[in-house]
Amino acid sequence: MSLEDALSHVGTGPFQWMVLVVCGLANAADAVEILSVGLLGTAAETELNLTPHRTGALNACIFVGMFLGGLLWGLIGDVVGRKRSLVAALAINAIFGGLSAAATSLGQLMVLRLLAGLGVGGSMPVVFALMSEFCPPNTRGKFMAMLASFWMVGSLYSAAMGWLIIPRLGWRAFVLVASLPAATAAALLAALVPESPRYLSVMGRGREAGQVLMRAARLNGTQLPEDFIIPSFHHRDQDILTHKAALTTDAAGHPHARDAAGDTESLLPSYTPATSGGSSSGAAGAAASLSATRRLGTWTSAVLGRAWGVLTALLSPPLRGQTLALGVGWIGLCGGWYCTVLWVPRYFEARGATGGSVYGQTFAVAMANLPGNLASIYLVDRLGRRLTACACMAGACVCALAFAAAPASGPWPLLAACVFNGVSVGGWNSLDMISAELYPTSLRSSGFGLLNAVGRVSSFVTTYAAGALLDLALWAPLVVAAALLAAGSAAMLSLPEPAGKPLEDSFCDEDKVQEAHSNHGGGGGGRGRSGLASGASSDDEGAGSGNDRSGHGISAGLLLGGGGGGGGGRRSAEKVGLLAAAKGQGL
Repeated sequence: MSLEDALSHVGTGPFQWMVLVVCGLANAADAVEILSVGLLGTAAETELNLTPHRTGALNACIFVGMFLGGLLWGLIGDVVGRKRSLVAALAINAIFGGLSAAATSLGQLMVLRLLAGLGVGGSMPVVFALMSEFCPPNTRGKFMAMLASFWMVGSLYSAAMGWLIIPRLGWRAFVLVASLPAATAAALLAALVPESPRYLSVMGRGREAGQVLMRAARLNGTQLPEDFIIPSFHHRDQDILTHKAALTTDAAGHPHARDAAGDTESLLPSYTPATSGGSSSGAAGAAASLSATRRLGTWTSAVLGRAWGVLTALLSPPLRGQTLALGVGWIGLCGGWYCTVLWVPRYFEARGATGGSVYGQTFAVAMANLPGNLASIYLVDRLGRRLTACACMAGACVCALAFAAAPASGPWPLLAACVFNGVSVGGWNSLDMISAELYPTSLRSSGFGLLNAVGRVSSFVTTYAAGALLDLALWAPLVVAAALLAAGSAAMLSLPEPAGKPLEDSFCDEDKVQEAHSNHGGGGGGRGRSGLASGASSDDEGAGSGNDRSGHGISAGLLLGGGGGGGGGRRSAEKVGLLAAAKGQGL
């Protein structure tokens, strides 16, 4: 049985809603951290002597952290797992976001916001990968759109807390309260949400993937078939990403893995123990120092090698076209949206708003997300992710120009800002969804992380530039935003439409052929990890949930489907073994 078939049997129910709430809270926490920076620029203006240029530098700091975090945690999410990487990113967000309340200078605040941005940038790629991998194709669009809609929850929380707390208790209390959603999301995720079964299967941990699906079925009140097994085989794309095989393409542009391309170990520094006539303690100390240096060099080389393998795969056929188009979309939407919304309090102040009315108007702009989110939940399946993103970015472009041309008096500036935010949120939701769905499981987190990082470069540049442009004219940043949004809208038209289609697990043709063979009764006789040749570790070790293991015991090998076309007795034994393992671990 394929993972798509298993997810369809598990169905949609309380398990997916539980994952949605926890992942949604993580997405809301990111919104709180990002949008709180715009309020800080106004609230701490007097205490920290914030000019428009200094405020632009503060706003841009979090995007530097998000750029680095997106690159780093995207890779981590595909290597160590979605759950552990997301918990770590949220913890970093909460810790350094909370510590910002103790900053005594602009420099300290900028450093702490940058470090908090590492967590924000790291959680966004992983949270969408995790949610998409728990949903069957027929409901994935709805749940992904609702996950993206939690950004509105975060923006409302940020605006409401700013409105209620800053005028009364000051910006330091507001920053502390803003760190609470990330801390709560990290605790709930660690306690309630299991690892993605798709990730576990791709990494050769089919037994654990089966246990997660059993737990999901039990919570949903459904039952998996008696012959339920998770086919497992060695994915050649993992060889490509770790330089144990080369990525090649045929005349038709199909990717293949070619053996004997070297190994990651060949990239690592060699080490030959030195012989010396000195004292034994000195020799031991030198050996320990060299060993630590070698381990650090090994780790660094492995990380750089993996990063190079990921970048090569993302910029090679068949993924290159969609990576470039999505990159333009992220640059357009991030640049156009952030250089507008993060400066909304400043726009309103320049147009005559004073005191608490600035926070009230900011809250109204955040409330405009609600109709946009409701519309996007409907449109992403009816109109499709691609056309929804295109139409919403084009609409936001028009709204930005209307905001620039709106008269300074009357309700027009607030109305234009609200419509801009309401329309653009549909672009965000559909862009987040399509960025996760178009990449295979082995690259889903890394690909999203790269796009996220590219978008943050655009956010950094345009947010910082907006401070300088405001000195020239109030409308200047809005015209730049409109141009970026127009470019992003046009780029969406070149993408394929993933709505209603199964997610792919690999970018390598050999893997796709082998997966199809396994799902049609071939028994998953792949290389290395599947079957009786997978290793000699015990069943208990194979059932563990902590580490990524490359070997399984005999029973685990049968469970993974490597035994070929076994009869009903073997399948019953496999089912009993899976149920026993799930019961023993309290899943």
